[in-house]
Amino acid sequence: MNRNFSMQQMALSAFVTTPSSSYSNNLPRLTACRSQRWHARRLRSQVRAQAQQELQYKKLGDSDLLISEITLGTMTFGEQNTEKEAHDMLSYSFDQGINILDTAEMYPVPTKKETQGRTDLYIGRWMQSKPRDKVILATKVSGYSERSTYLRDNAEVVRVDAANIKESVEKSLSRLSTDYIDLLQIHWLVFHFEDYSCLGISCTFFCPA
Repeated sequence: MNRNFSMQQMALSAFVTTPSSSYSNNLPRLTACRSQRWHARRLRSQVRAQAQQELQYKKLGDSDLLISEITLGTMTFGEQNTEKEAHDMLSYSFDQGINILDTAEMYPVPTKKETQGRTDLYIGRWMQSKPRDKVILATKVSGYSERSTYLRDNAEVVRVDAANIKESVEKSLSRLSTDYIDLLQIHWLVFHFEDYSCLGISCTFFCPA
């Protein structure tokens, strides 16, 4: 009896201390999964802690606009996000204290003629149920482009000049269903260079406006 009991103990000890080959092979993967779960829990805790902190507001330049230190970007609305998802994100963000959103005439991205302006339409429909003075609206006029000519009526090139800015703003106001924009920006810089084509130097990406 004692000998059988000792053999059982030895067998149990071997079973507990000696991992199977499949377990050994999966050990790195199990460790990685545990590490990922730990990092995910830690990240969620950090996000919750940050969300619980009071949102700060700062004056925008020399204007009278007091904007939240976090701005809601919207460039995926209409491409990666549905209108309902866009409205949910907008509502949640503004409920948390964000008071400024950023869009652009060329959104959503990736940019293409078929979806251009859809982001503004989503935002405009959402703003219909909100007090307009509680939403600080920032949008952008596209810079020089030979590819995004669909942004303008009968244009061979998009430029940053009075006519292009006027057309851009009028179309943005229409899509956004509003009569004013709080902050208008140029989407990308336009560089001015001398014409060095005679030297064989191309300025394709730095064309003057």
